[in-house]
Amino acid sequence: MRSIHLLCWSAVLGTALTDSEYPYVRRKLRKDMSGRRGDPAGKYFHESIFHPHYDGRFADRVLEYNEQKRALKNLVQTYLSTFADIGVETWLMHGSLLGWWWNRQIMPWDSDIDVQVMEPSMYYLAAYYNMSVFHYQTPRLPDGRDYLLEVNPHYKNREQSDWLNVIDARWIDTETGLFIDITTARYNLSHPEGEGILSCKDGHEYRDTYLFPLRDTIFEGAPVKIPYRYKDILEEEYGTGALINTDFHDHFFDDEKMEWVPKMKLETQEYFR
Repeated sequence: MRSIHLLCWSAVLGTALTDSEYPYVRRKLRKDMSGRRGDPAGKYFHESIFHPHYDGRFADRVLEYNEQKRALKNLVQTYLSTFADIGVETWLMHGSLLGWWWNRQIMPWDSDIDVQVMEPSMYYLAAYYNMSVFHYQTPRLPDGRDYLLEVNPHYKNREQSDWLNVIDARWIDTETGLFIDITTARYNLSHPEGEGILSCKDGHEYRDTYLFPLRDTIFEGAPVKIPYRYKDILEEEYGTGALINTDFHDHFFDDEKMEWVPKMKLETQEYFR
């Protein structure tokens, strides 16, 4: 058992374990709500049977709208603080990067967070921090909360054919079951386009000059890094419409408040005028 301090928060790291059956994860729920029984053999991470963005070992329900927003904010802030403290470079990608584009926040309908690290960083996490539990106590978490860093043992497999294990690691809220997907960017030395191509097991590929040098910015009130050519990456993945469309997923973007507002809330306000 080792103890370290993360800024004004304390984090307790458990002994490194490699089995996701570790009894700690079953301490609250009598029934395992993960989909392990129905998932294909060889798949390591098992999402819950009630929602694909929850870990059923820790949770048995989907959080209410505002409750989920608060939990996700805590999730990303603790993740970024921890990785900064242990010296692992990480950056936003996919839907989380799109949320940053709009207002530096998680989009309210997005129930997971996507980040990346480089391959040497994933090896480092697996060697020194796999199955470590970090305890955070903050003004928003006065009773404290534990977060688990779990590395998929298939992280060494670099092939995109390993489609059951495209997620290399997760940062998991052991109170709510919400998690951050951590994928690895690996240099593809045999890529037909030549040197400098980074590949992920989920099929995404980038030239390294699109990612690096990383830019420093803010996300959910915390320091974070994003790819150098973030706009090009977002347009390639989502199309230009995703960067300008202010009406999406039953939400409307309020330019004055700089936030996504549920349409139901707007309709209610109109009704009572």
